[in-house]
Amino acid sequence: MSNLSPMMRRINKPSAGRFNIPKKGRIRFVLILLLIAAGVYFGISLFNDKSDSTKENETSSKKVAIVKEKSASKDITVKKAEKVKKEKKVKEKKVREKKARNNEESPKPLPVKKVSNQLSFEDVQRIIRQHGLDINAPEQIIIDSKDTLTLSLSIDTSLQKYANRLLRRYKPRYGAIAAIDPVTGRVLAFASYSNEGESITDNDLYLKSIFPAASVFKTITAAAGIEKAGMNRKSQIPHFGGNHTLYRTQLQENLRVSRYISLEESFAYSINPAFARIALFMTNKDALTDYGKRFGFNTPIPFELDNEISVMLEPDSMFSIAEFASGFNRQTSISPLFGALIASAVCEYGLVPQPTIVDNIHSAKRDTSIYSRPTEPWRRAVKEPTAKELKWLMTKVPHYGTARNTFRQMRNSPRFTGYEFGGKTGNVNKQGLGRVDWFVGFGRHPQDKNQRIAVGVVTTHGDYWTVQSSYISSELIRRYLTAAQARAKQVEGE
Repeated sequence: MSNLSPMMRRINKPSAGRFNIPKKGRIRFVLILLLIAAGVYFGISLFNDKSDSTKENETSSKKVAIVKEKSASKDITVKKAEKVKKEKKVKEKKVREKKARNNEESPKPLPVKKVSNQLSFEDVQRIIRQHGLDINAPEQIIIDSKDTLTLSLSIDTSLQKYANRLLRRYKPRYGAIAAIDPVTGRVLAFASYSNEGESITDNDLYLKSIFPAASVFKTITAAAGIEKAGMNRKSQIPHFGGNHTLYRTQLQENLRVSRYISLEESFAYSINPAFARIALFMTNKDALTDYGKRFGFNTPIPFELDNEISVMLEPDSMFSIAEFASGFNRQTSISPLFGALIASAVCEYGLVPQPTIVDNIHSAKRDTSIYSRPTEPWRRAVKEPTAKELKWLMTKVPHYGTARNTFRQMRNSPRFTGYEFGGKTGNVNKQGLGRVDWFVGFGRHPQDKNQRIAVGVVTTHGDYWTVQSSYISSELIRRYLTAAQARAKQVEGE
């Protein structure tokens, strides 16, 4: 038995291997390994979770970026669309404004809004047809549908009396006068005359379209030449032969030219072949008839009183086109009222006013006004630049053209310095009427719209002329503008 102590025996006991780890040490070692394994496992798992989370965040960020980019792109597209839409609206507005200024096509008059208990334009026409109208009285009382109606007329009684007096003084075979305000269309004076023993005794010849238009139609031809062929007052027209004849030799395309004449001179002296050539070689038949319709030919005039349509027949041959354009025919006919409307269109920048004679109607039953005259123009005949060019042509007729003698007093009067006078003469023979003599024209203050007048005057004569229509016109214009000056001074003084 060994005398060594147990501890010494353990120390001296031979080892079973190279490394001899105590039991407690082995347990600790295993626990450490397990902890390391668990740490590695959970560390890798945590890393993977973080990685996945990062990827998800990156993906989410990318998606958000894409959405934002798409949203921004959409906003840009919407803004562009809105910008294009605004630009389109601006362009459309400009086009509408341009059309409103030029109005190449004749615009339809705006409908008159009928207020409750108000009479329409058609109601007034019916009342006048049923009860008649005394145009010589400034007011007229009519009993209609158990109501007493007071009609206030636009007639200038002083001018009306003077117009009738002029016709009775000079006693033409027939005579008719229509004077209107070219701005508003209000009728200022109507006068009709038939000499004793004549077959036509109508007292409303100013509404009758029985008088050939003659050279007044040159105004329509000039309008077509200016707008369709680009002509102006200085445009040169080849000429050969007489001024007031119309021979086939004067209408040849390869003309033996004796001289060239301007459109201004052709209009002032009413040179027939010049206007025939405008129709034949510078425009065409369709252009002439189109502009005739724009001025109101072959169309009923919207007016309270019944009136006849001014007739324009379409030509069907080369020579008839030449006659048509120069007014060298008896088929194209107009009324004095229509003649005044032509002059109004030239005077007022291409707008044809709607003529009216009833300003207002008062109802005694309701003790209020139940009608006011329409204020919209009837139509646009030509563009404003064309009207200005036509106005220039018309002013040359009384200045040095065919009406120079009858307008001499007005031209030389200091009272009318700065005023504009213009018109167109025309005359032709017609069986049953005699020698038909026309003047349609205007007198205007350039700035004051209250000092303007348009007239259509026709007289017919037998073997001897008693008066020229241009003289009667000049007297009416002088008389009216003198009174208008007095009214303007009175207003200024007040």
